Amino acid sequence: MALQLKSLRSLKTWQSAHEQDVFFCPERCGHNAVCINDELLIWGGYNDTPNLGSTYCEKDLLWNYNLDMDIWTCVKTRGLIPKNRSGAISALIWPFWYILCGHVFEGDTNDIHRLNLVTLVWEKLNPSGLLISPRDKASSWVYRNRIYCFGGFGSRPTNCLWNEEYDKYTLEMLNNRGWNDQLLYFDAEKLEWVLVQCKGNKPKGRAAHSTVCVDSTVYLFGGRHQTQRMNDLHCLNLESQTWSGSKYCRGNLPIERSWHSMTAINKSELIMYGGFSNDNVPLDDLWLLDVQSFTWTLLVHGTGQPRLWHSASLNMYGDILIYGGCCSNILEDTERLITSDQVIVLRRTPFTLERLCLHAVYKNKKVTKEGWDTLPRLLKEWLHLKLQITNHMFAYKSNAISLLGPNVTQLTVLTVDEAEQLNKEELL
Repeated sequence: MALQLKSLRSLKTWQSAHEQDVFFCPERCGHNAVCINDELLIWGGYNDTPNLGSTYCEKDLLWNYNLDMDIWTCVKTRGLIPKNRSGAISALIWPFWYILCGHVFEGDTNDIHRLNLVTLVWEKLNPSGLLISPRDKASSWVYRNRIYCFGGFGSRPTNCLWNEEYDKYTLEMLNNRGWNDQLLYFDAEKLEWVLVQCKGNKPKGRAAHSTVCVDSTVYLFGGRHQTQRMNDLHCLNLESQTWSGSKYCRGNLPIERSWHSMTAINKSELIMYGGFSNDNVPLDDLWLLDVQSFTWTLLVHGTGQPRLWHSASLNMYGDILIYGGCCSNILEDTERLITSDQVIVLRRTPFTLERLCLHAVYKNKKVTKEGWDTLPRLLKEWLHLKLQITNHMFAYKSNAISLLGPNVTQLTVLTVDEAEQLNKEELL
């Protein structure tokens, strides 16, 4: 299990910035997420409220979820806070979490901010040289302290870093925005954008696609170009800077989609979840891609939990944590947007024996508590911390569910019925 007790929540800066009166992260889509050890961080995005309609989530609030502790924590950040936005790209280069581009109230943006996760202070960066063109729904990954960006949907590229001979832009006349096939990176040490010109067959320009970097190889799948969503797979070798062209894959292929997620669970397997189809239907299927044999396998045809424009992050225990997302037709203007505040857990392997034993000891604390202090230091500290967190809770909710692998009920994660019972007891 590799117990992690020195959490971000335990830092003095986090404790002093803790928002005491909020207990659960509000529903949202188009947000940013990252896992640091066993903590899932959430920032930005938007949701739909009955009175206000589509509303950006609060820009100064950073949310933290720990699955094993089953608790949300909210802290208030400070400094040069980014504007409220959706569809930004993000990257973790410790201790900074970078937020780049996205869509703000005024339109597309190309600004760069980074949050120091120790001090909780934002700063706005001023890169030297030409900037990336404003865009949202691009994809990103980190390689050698460089934040790579591919594609996106945004403003026509003018007075920005652009190669007219190599980079292609396709305009959508309806709203004067368009798709691009540009690859570039932000050098986090030199604070400058750099164009990347690769060999091989470049993928078509697209937005709301997914990219995953494993060692020095990037896997790109799907996304939307003009009126079509795609299901093509491309590989990029970052060492030779060579695109593979569309890869032939074995097995039944997933249908075309955008706004899905794809996450590496090890060096040979990627998990893809959800998205939005060409028929404007939110998808709830779950796929495995073996990148050694390039074989697709359908794991779950219908999970009953459709999601698009959600986030997917891998924690230190190998749990994929899906958060938020839209559950309805996001393009339907006449109906209210339905977004989620649920954490969905995906695993390919059982929970470790140590993890199961710890939770079993905690579940039976009435019998076991007297013996906790005889356990090894890390184990007893974990149990006491879990008890302390539980004792300071004033409201309860079922935060997480499982859709693949062992059920989170094997851990001390509340079910709907358990949360309702605890809330009733709290009122007595």
